[in-house]
Amino acid sequence: MHMPTIASAAGVGLALALMGAGPVAAAPVAKASSAEAERIKALEAKLEQSLALIHQLSQRVQDLEKRPAGAPPTPVATVAPAVKPAELLEAQQRIASVEQGVRELATAAANAHPADTGVPFHGFLDVGYTHFNKQEAGQRNGARLGTFDVYLTPQFGANVRSLIELAFEYDKDGGLAIDAERLQIGYAFSDQLVLWGGRFHTPYGYWNTAFHHGAQLQTSITRPRFVAFEDQGGILPAHTVGVLATGKTPTALGRFSYDLYAGNGDRIVDGVLDYNASGDDNSSPIFGTNLAISPSAMPGLTLGVHALQSKIGGNNAAATLTGAARSRVLGAYGYYEGDSVEVIGEYYRFTNRDLAPGGQSRSSQAAFLQVGYNLMDRWTAFARYEKASLKADDIYFALMTSGTSYHQSSVGLRYDVDPRAALKFQFDSNKDLANPLGTVNALRVQYAVRF
Repeated sequence: MHMPTIASAAGVGLALALMGAGPVAAAPVAKASSAEAERIKALEAKLEQSLALIHQLSQRVQDLEKRPAGAPPTPVATVAPAVKPAELLEAQQRIASVEQGVRELATAAANAHPADTGVPFHGFLDVGYTHFNKQEAGQRNGARLGTFDVYLTPQFGANVRSLIELAFEYDKDGGLAIDAERLQIGYAFSDQLVLWGGRFHTPYGYWNTAFHHGAQLQTSITRPRFVAFEDQGGILPAHTVGVLATGKTPTALGRFSYDLYAGNGDRIVDGVLDYNASGDDNSSPIFGTNLAISPSAMPGLTLGVHALQSKIGGNNAAATLTGAARSRVLGAYGYYEGDSVEVIGEYYRFTNRDLAPGGQSRSSQAAFLQVGYNLMDRWTAFARYEKASLKADDIYFALMTSGTSYHQSSVGLRYDVDPRAALKFQFDSNKDLANPLGTVNALRVQYAVRF
């Protein structure tokens, strides 16, 4: 009446034997200490004894199954005596003990010596050609190297996160610059709260956090001019050095996400925004928020609002003007991605107060709308209109080389060579009100890849 139980014990032993011979047991042994190795040897010895007993029990079961009903048992010299319940129970307990010991040791060894998977390494690279019908001073036509962007995400554990982004790029004079575009270390408490410290993309609008320095990610070749990176003519602090709290959670209306941040306020150095990597030069931090919802009723749609405040001062490119302003930015944005259509729109309203004695507040605004449409397999056409109406007597914009009013229309075509490579064509027509050349047209070609 004990035969099914004996067969089950044999099955457990067989599974245990397989486990002991496989990677689960073997991998920890290689990395275990000498004490752990001795313990493993002892466990293996017990396992061998248990397996021998199980083999004897299995032979006994097979013999009992083969004899005719009612026939007396046939003595077999190599088979163990009749199995008693107490012996069976002891064998099962020994098997369970050995199995548990092996599992505990494997877990402890794995925790003490986690598998080294290396540092996840990703990157982006682009090359291209640009031709302007009118060239400003220092502007050149011809082929150009784009950005070689290295993207690292070292693994430290289940909750500790990190992100490193290094960009190698050439300036307009041909000099190679290397920037730590993002250098973040974070801790994930849950999906609702992740805390980061370091240099991160300032979370305003959609574009600045969705598309980083890897050109292959975005449909167009260029970013809208006023949300470009600081060293490429942007008028907003694209990066912040400080702390960032971010999270997302499902609600009855849809997925809600948020960003809250504070950090060093920017400065303006020779007409260009600088993110103050080594400390705040005016002890007045930047802080802001970005709130968004993706409605369940409209899949693919994201709507959001954003706000930031900072004190920014410095000098213009010619070092003929200095000053400081209290800058407040409010805005809204929307993003939609359907089967064939992509739409991105952002709006910004600036209220900047001159901090000089008797200084006044000035209001300006900027916006863009980009639409992409999938014409056929791998081909996407896109068009963008952007406009910035910036007050010339606003000290914040007066200090920046690119702080001028403009409007630009862009059209283009993107061909996805494969999921990781894109060939793009773009035509821009730009009217900068401060540019004596008037309207400047540009034809651009880009080949961008990621790996």
